[in-house]
Amino acid sequence: METTSELVETPYPAKSRTAVADIASISTTVTSVSFTDRILLTVAQSGRVNHWVHVPLVRGAASEMLALSQPPTYSGEGPDSSLLPLNELTATTVLGGTKEEFEVVGQTLATTVASAILMRNGEERRTLVLGLGLAKADLGRSDFDGLVGLCLDVI
Repeated sequence: METTSELVETPYPAKSRTAVADIASISTTVTSVSFTDRILLTVAQSGRVNHWVHVPLVRGAASEMLALSQPPTYSGEGPDSSLLPLNELTATTVLGGTKEEFEVVGQTLATTVASAILMRNGEERRTLVLGLGLAKADLGRSDFDGLVGLCLDVI
């Protein structure tokens, strides 16, 4: 069986950005590295990352891709849901995940950030890989919002 591979020229080093802020009174470092095939995002407290999640930003069918480039539609009844993550995205734990509370925070953060990436650029086709290392999983709403904002600052 014969295989061929094509060499793709990419800039090196990969583009990266870092931001630091206090989340839940703990110094938190968020770093993004943009590769040609994925966006790597790490969220570290006390220098650790112990839970990894990935979210593919591309779906198979063209109609699904069109749906991702449009703002989400929700029913007119009930509270405003326009800031919820896109329901077409699926976060999958790839490493770690032994503690359910960290898995929930990681997957929620990953889908929220992935939704924001697609809202900025509906043509994005890379996979978001999120490494999470929080000291505690029970973040309040304002701390979670601060964490999302910090992630968006580096993307």
